[in-house]
Amino acid sequence: MKADEYKKIEEIIGYAFGNVELLGRAFVHSSYAHEHDTESYDRLEFLGDGVLGLVVAEKLYDEGRDEGVMTQQRARIVGTRPLEAAAEELGLERYIRFGEGEKKQPHKHRKVLADVFEAVIGAIYLDGGYTAAAAFVTDKLGDRIGDIIGSAESGNAKGDLQEYCQANGLGTAEYRLTARSGADHAPSFTVCVYVSGKMIAEGRGGRKKDAERDAAKSALKILTAKHK
Repeated sequence: MKADEYKKIEEIIGYAFGNVELLGRAFVHSSYAHEHDTESYDRLEFLGDGVLGLVVAEKLYDEGRDEGVMTQQRARIVGTRPLEAAAEELGLERYIRFGEGEKKQPHKHRKVLADVFEAVIGAIYLDGGYTAAAAFVTDKLGDRIGDIIGSAESGNAKGDLQEYCQANGLGTAEYRLTARSGADHAPSFTVCVYVSGKMIAEGRGGRKKDAERDAAKSALKILTAKHK
């Protein structure tokens, strides 16, 4: 990476590195690293993921919400899609170094954007410490964090589940009515919710939409538990 490219990236992310080698490494895809016998961004990405999780967890904790809500919100904030969007808005893709073969596979590059965003966080953390990394996260993801915190009490379980699925690349949640029982004046509906083709949870209610809402709440608990 050339000196002027380092400066442009520093201007974009709002942080000046003492060790620009860390910054350069944050943009080295594994395919390039393999071809040039150098280190990829993978280790920085791993570190950045941990730092990002802590920054977001602290902000959610300060809001005084309970553990269940914090877990759901953190998963929605740090999912792949939001990080992809942030990296794309910053224009970071143009600086990523791919191997020759990988350059021909643009359809694979979306996930890479999220990886690079986390790698940049890791690089800033190593270069400037936690405060600098937290400032970057707050600056680049602050609006999304605020929006999700503000919507915590919306009561829209189906909407929250859909947003979670989109944020984590899981597609669209699908609801299927599996049973109806009871008298006409007091029916009971059973609905199953599917994500990525797999049945995740079941819900029940006196109306179909109540059963769907119940299923969505259960699905959110199950899916976000995997992110603890």
